[in-house]
Amino acid sequence: MKKAYAPHIVIIQESITAIESYRPVDREAFLASLILQDAVLMRLQVIGEHLARIRHIDEDRFAEVADRTWYQIIGLRNIISHGYETIDQERIWQIVNTQLPALATSLHALAED
Repeated sequence: MKKAYAPHIVIIQESITAIESYRPVDREAFLASLILQDAVLMRLQVIGEHLARIRHIDEDRFAEVADRTWYQIIGLRNIISHGYETIDQERIWQIVNTQLPALATSLHALAED
């Protein structure tokens, strides 16, 4: 793994683990808890920020290993930062349950560098 990637990958992995540790078992519990929503959004923002930093380190390598989810999470980071009031929590629940596990798996390709 390139040393420049290492700190970012660790932070992303820690954020994924944190989301998984406090994610409720069902959608209704998530939608009922503003605290959980805020915590998940903060971690998704961190993940998006660090994916963007990795992309800036080596855009060619990033393009080789990144799938569509990586770019979507970077875009989500921008929405969380600049359009917080427009966030659809139903969509966030879907992202956490479908895209986050895929991100965790696909991140291994970059971690092997």
